[in-house]
Amino acid sequence: MTKYLIVNADDYGMAHSVSQGIREAHLRGIVTSTTVMIGMKDAAADVRTAQKETPDLGLGLHITVAGKAMSPVLPPDQIPTLVRPDGLFYDQPIWGERGEAGLLDADELTREINAQFERFVQVANRLPTHLDGHYHAAYFNPVSMAAMRALALEHHLPMRYGHESDAAKLEGVAHPTTVFQLDHDELIEALIAILKGLPDDEVTELVCHPGYSNDTLFDTDSWTTVREIEVRYLTDERVRAIIAEEQMTLCTFETLKQ
Repeated sequence: MTKYLIVNADDYGMAHSVSQGIREAHLRGIVTSTTVMIGMKDAAADVRTAQKETPDLGLGLHITVAGKAMSPVLPPDQIPTLVRPDGLFYDQPIWGERGEAGLLDADELTREINAQFERFVQVANRLPTHLDGHYHAAYFNPVSMAAMRALALEHHLPMRYGHESDAAKLEGVAHPTTVFQLDHDELIEALIAILKGLPDDEVTELVCHPGYSNDTLFDTDSWTTVREIEVRYLTDERVRAIIAEEQMTLCTFETLKQ
């Protein structure tokens, strides 16, 4: 019996410092995969750095349709219902409230998600390893979820399975059987407990958010200190020892394509 574990770091490309922390958590720790916020200004350069410095790090696409100071790929005037007057996406809970009120144009949502996919392929010169979503926001809107699933089916890509309600939405799309999220408020012993309890003969995803702070990141991200804590957890020798002790196979989403 084998335990397969994908350790995916969200938010690659949010800032150079976040991306640096993710690469270090891969090189010195257990991170195997990451998902790119391709609309952010640092994303393209960070993708090229990853391809050069961490070629074994899986690169997926972090579909972003909501979030504090998050940038779209399409020009704001082409997606007016998705963005604030400053051209950035609405943050939660306003984004969700606008969706429930029918104020998010379906065509704009679909075009923006497709544009993010196309930008990733253009920058990386390859398909993403998989798709997931920032804040999981795109999963809770039927239009954006359908657009993500259509891309996954067309290009034979896995997606993150984030909630029991996703099962029907992900029909026909490969996904991990179980997903855990690293809780930054817990001690490292909690992470070790998760690792010791992983199911056999299944592909599990551990979602994490490692990274480093910088002088401007506080304007866009409230998890700056938390990210540095996660770098320490994910590179801790005790965690690496558990991986070996439990005979886990660390892998990327490519495993789900086989």
